[in-house]
Amino acid sequence: MAETDVFERRLRAALVRHTDGGPADFNAMAFARSVAAKEPRRHGLGAVLGWRQAGVPRTAWVLLLLAVLTAATVGVLAVGAQLQRKVPAVVPPALPAYVCPPGTTPDEPGPVDQARPLVYGQSPMAFDRRAGKLVALAANTEGAQEAWTIETWTLDVCTNTWTRMHPNREPPALMGTLVYDVDSDLTIGVHYEDWVDPPVTGNVWTYDLEANTWAEHGVAATDGLRFFDPVSGLVFAGGWNYDVEPDVWTSIAWEGLDCGVCALDTSIDRIIEYSSDGDLAETRLLDLRTRASSRSGAETPVFSMGWWALPAIVYDEAAQRTVIAGDFQWGAYDATADRWEILYVRDPSGMLPKPRVYDPVNRRLLMFDSGIGDIVAFDLVTREWTVLLEASEGEPASSSR
Repeated sequence: MAETDVFERRLRAALVRHTDGGPADFNAMAFARSVAAKEPRRHGLGAVLGWRQAGVPRTAWVLLLLAVLTAATVGVLAVGAQLQRKVPAVVPPALPAYVCPPGTTPDEPGPVDQARPLVYGQSPMAFDRRAGKLVALAANTEGAQEAWTIETWTLDVCTNTWTRMHPNREPPALMGTLVYDVDSDLTIGVHYEDWVDPPVTGNVWTYDLEANTWAEHGVAATDGLRFFDPVSGLVFAGGWNYDVEPDVWTSIAWEGLDCGVCALDTSIDRIIEYSSDGDLAETRLLDLRTRASSRSGAETPVFSMGWWALPAIVYDEAAQRTVIAGDFQWGAYDATADRWEILYVRDPSGMLPKPRVYDPVNRRLLMFDSGIGDIVAFDLVTREWTVLLEASEGEPASSSR
């Protein structure tokens, strides 16, 4: 990713940590040192001013940052005020959204006769924000079950076309949730050795879309990849954080943390966690920075699913709502107002489609039919539905193409 994006996020995170707790004396030297110690993992800080790599000594950056912060601090004190942290904090965007090239038509259906993967309701997928494409793992179910394999596909959301990628190698079958890591520009997943309860986790696998390569890493500490945290630059995995480049897992001491159904609401920098038991449901707000948690005061709807499945959950950045979908009901949670809104209800004769991933390019939710390979988008801001790929006749086109 761009060096500026990494630096700005970590600069903001360091400022939040340094000024946490409200008004306080601001130690510019201590803050400058803390930021200088957290250089981006891949690039130097010269990109902050648009410079190319020039071997600028770290000391120079510390002094420059110190001068800027000292000047800002003097200005604040001159008007009789002190730096304060706004609560709740707003997380900066993970990465500026990719822009569709001129001439593309993201609101028109892609070719109906195109080859398309067998993407099912629980197929692993994540959105590569740098490339502006969805990365999905599909099952090639040709032949005997023991011969089934995994295929890597991408969906171009500007032309609504699928492409089978044919990378250097494919990951093994039984891959779990995929998460796109903005800092490393990699899509990350965990392989299950055995899908029992609890599952036996295998190694971490990463996909570099630009190079079209899969790489295998060490054994995963957990199967529960949830989302990329743009403040820490780590992948949040329930009770663990994962740093992909050094392949390091760090345990989070957080009593009562489940995060079976959860998403990061970047408008308030809180994890939204949903849980249900029979006819009762609960919404909790979890603070990744302080490990504090609170219960929503709003009545939480029940999003019913089958006995083995969990509701789908996706955070919509444009609408700033967390969307949860069960088999018969959709809801959207507004954390700033602590309010649930029921979006759709369907009678028991059929099931609603479920949003699988947020498309930051076109600012909408994507849904995939598991039987005939169609794709539908939903814009939560305008409440408009758009067919992106019409259903083909019969089964999806052969994945062997």
